[in-house]
Amino acid sequence: MAQLAALRYLRLTPFDVSHEQGRSDERYRLALISVLANVLSKGMGMVVMILSIRLTVPYLGAERFGVWMTVASLAGLLTFLDLGIGNALTNHVAKRAAADNTKLLSQTISGGLAFLAIIGVLMSLMLWAIAACVPWSFLIKTTQVDLLTEARTAAMYFGVLFGLNVFTGGIQKVFSGLQQSYVSHIVTTVGSMVAGIGLWFSAASHAGIPMLLAVMLGSQSVVSLFLLAVLAHRKLFCMADIASAIRLEAPHLFQAGGLFFLLQIGTMVGWGADSLIISSTLGAAQVAMFAVTQRLFQFISQPLIIINAPLWGAYADANSRKEKEFIKKTLKRSISFNVAVGLSFCIFLAWWNEEIIRIWTDGAVIVPASLVVIYAAWSVIDMVSNSFAMFMNGCNIIRPQVVGIISLVFFAVPVKLYFAVSYGLTAMLSGFVVVYLANIFLWYGIVYKKQIFEKFN
Repeated sequence: MAQLAALRYLRLTPFDVSHEQGRSDERYRLALISVLANVLSKGMGMVVMILSIRLTVPYLGAERFGVWMTVASLAGLLTFLDLGIGNALTNHVAKRAAADNTKLLSQTISGGLAFLAIIGVLMSLMLWAIAACVPWSFLIKTTQVDLLTEARTAAMYFGVLFGLNVFTGGIQKVFSGLQQSYVSHIVTTVGSMVAGIGLWFSAASHAGIPMLLAVMLGSQSVVSLFLLAVLAHRKLFCMADIASAIRLEAPHLFQAGGLFFLLQIGTMVGWGADSLIISSTLGAAQVAMFAVTQRLFQFISQPLIIINAPLWGAYADANSRKEKEFIKKTLKRSISFNVAVGLSFCIFLAWWNEEIIRIWTDGAVIVPASLVVIYAAWSVIDMVSNSFAMFMNGCNIIRPQVVGIISLVFFAVPVKLYFAVSYGLTAMLSGFVVVYLANIFLWYGIVYKKQIFEKFN
C-alpha cells in the first residue's frame, strides 16, 4: 500500500503550493524525481567506470592504470577543500527560496557561486604547486622514470580540474537547495555519456594518464557549466554587482561552511582511516577481507543513500517555513523505511555471504561469519544514521554533529587501534559500534536533545 501511495507523487505537474499540504506533496514529488534521476546518473557512472577498466588496462598496464586510479581517487578524498561552503550554500539557498524573494535569492546564488569560484582558483593553485614540487619517486615505487613524470603531469592536471569541480559542484548544491537535484543529476548523466565517448576515442589513440584524467573529470565539470546558463536564464545568477554579492554572502557561508568543513574532516578521519589502521596492525590480507565485506553491504547502503539525499533540500525548505509536521512525518517515514529495507537486505546478505563472496572473488578471499554479522549490524545503524543526518543537515543542526564527530574520533580511533592489535578485525569493528552508539546517545539523546526535538515538536 505504501508503494502505491508513493506513485501519486510520480507526476510532471507540480502540486498546488499555496497551502501546507500542497507544499508537503510537492517536496515528496521533487524528492522522488530526484531519486529516479540519481539512479540514472549513478547507473551511467557505473557503466563508464566498467568501460574505463575494459578499455584502458590492456594498453596502460597495471602500474600506469594504478597511477591513474590513485590520482583520480583524490577527487573524492579532497572534497572537504571547498571548506564546507558547498553544503552551506544548499541550506542558504533553501532559506532564501522559501522567502519568495527572487532578488535576494539571486544575490545569494550569485555571491555564493562567485565565492566558491575564488576558493576553486586558490585550491587549483595550491594543488598544482604541490603536484609540481612533491617527490613522486617517494610516493610511487617504480623503476620507470617516465611514469613518475607522467604522474606529476597528471597530478598537475588534476589540480586545475579539481578547482573547476569545486565551482561546478557548488552549482549542483544550488539546485539541491532549490529542491531540483534532478536537474543536476540529468546533467551529470549527460556528462558521463560525454566522458564515455571521450574515453573510447582516447583509449583508441592510447592516450596517456593526463588526457584520460582530463576526459573523465573534465567532462563532468564542463557539462555542469550548462547549469550555470540555466540559472542565468532564470535570472538567478547575475554578474552585475557581483563584488557586492560576495561581500554580503561570504560571511554567512563561511560561518556555516566552517562547521560543515569540520564535519567533513571528522568523517574522513573517523571512517576513512579504517584501511590504514587495519593494514598497519593486521596486514594487507585483513584489509582485503574488510574491503570485500564493506563492498558487499554497499549493494544496499548506496541505494538508500541515493533515496535519502533529496530529503536534505526538502527538510531545509520545511525548516525555513517552520512546517514542523512535514519534518516530523518525513523523519519518521525515512527512519522506518531505512530500518525495514536495510534490515531485510542485510539479513539476506549475511545469510548468503559465503556463496556470494566465493563467487565474487573466485574463492580468493574468505571472510569470517562473525565479521559479516557485525558489519551487517553496523550497516543498519549506518543507514539509519544517514537518514537522520539528512534531517540534521536540512534543519541546520550542524554544531551538535561537529561536537559529536570530534568526540567520536577522539574515542573511536584509539579503540579501533587497541581492539585491532589485541583481538582482531571483528573485535575492532565491534568496539567501534559500541563507541558510536554511546556517542550518539550522549550528544543527541541527552546534551542536544532539546535543540533537535524542537525542530519537529
